[in-house]
Amino acid sequence: MHAFFLWLCLFFGAVPALAADPAGLSEAAAALEREDYALAHAVLAPLAESGNAEAQYVLGRLYAAGRGCPKDESKAAALFRKAADQGDPSAQNSLATFLLQGRGVGKNASEAAKWFRKAADQGLAVAEYNLALLYAEGRGLAKNPQEAFQWQQRAANQNYAPSQYVLGWMYLHGKGTQTSETKALYWFQQAAGQGDPSSQNELGSFYAQGFAVAQDYVKAAELYRKAADQGYAPAQYNLGFLYEEGKGVKQDYGKAFEWYGKAAAQGDATAQYSLGVLYEDGLGRTRNVEEARRWYRKAAEGGDKDARAVLGHLNKDTASDIETARKSEKATKKGSKKEVSQRVMKSQKNGSKKKKSDREVQAPSTP
Repeated sequence: MHAFFLWLCLFFGAVPALAADPAGLSEAAAALEREDYALAHAVLAPLAESGNAEAQYVLGRLYAAGRGCPKDESKAAALFRKAADQGDPSAQNSLATFLLQGRGVGKNASEAAKWFRKAADQGLAVAEYNLALLYAEGRGLAKNPQEAFQWQQRAANQNYAPSQYVLGWMYLHGKGTQTSETKALYWFQQAAGQGDPSSQNELGSFYAQGFAVAQDYVKAAELYRKAADQGYAPAQYNLGFLYEEGKGVKQDYGKAFEWYGKAAAQGDATAQYSLGVLYEDGLGRTRNVEEARRWYRKAAEGGDKDARAVLGHLNKDTASDIETARKSEKATKKGSKKEVSQRVMKSQKNGSKKKKSDREVQAPSTP
């Protein structure tokens, strides 16, 4: 389906808190609180061995991340399965994620879907989100956009930001439901309010376009900056565009160059193309045709068709054709923020394999 595949922090975020007792859990919880993972592991191991599902789950997290013990995904998967068999929803979600990715266990999408559903049926938002993604992609079960929408809606109603973003995307594009710009706006606002950079970026594009809201470039710039400051490449590109054009911010080619550079470093082909333009025109940096050529080449390698065309002209040394082609492309690519938003979503959906893998059907967190 797209891009709603969100930032992977599975097993590398905070290790979850443990409930107070039975005996030893409170001690392990205190150790985790002060990041003494070795002690937490020592306390949890006998509890997990005795069959405590919560200890099995958290110990699995420690093995998955290599905290307090050598990293061992096979042990993590085995512990998740033990806890999942006892009905622990977080363990079920983690086991499903490992099955989907083939981490520590054989890859099995249909079995992953089964465990995601068990956790989702218990109301675990991240599992509802993951199950929805499987329905959207048709992985491990029959593709069903309507079911995907229903499960994302359940998670979004629990204030789960990744699902709120996805729900906004589905309303915007009419995936699994009827298109509704106002509902898309609402869900992007909910997720953006929680700091979700994808939603902040999309909301910024709504304001830049005057799409379901009054056009407001200042507001757009504020939202793009919030997402850009989190390292979100599409927002970094969009903020660079506003600085280049002087919309919502004072025109500043140096800052445009800076933000394009941040996005380009992450492989954003459109930002790479834009750096080429600035180098060729000597905006924000000393004019340097060789640097322009280098960035056009990177953009072309990243799939930017217009960069390929301009690069072709450069290689033929046809200066007048270069200028014509580049100016025409610049007007097309940067004249409409609605098109920018669509480009962002397209890159999230299709993108390079590297971009997509960062947001493939994986649990962004495991409560």
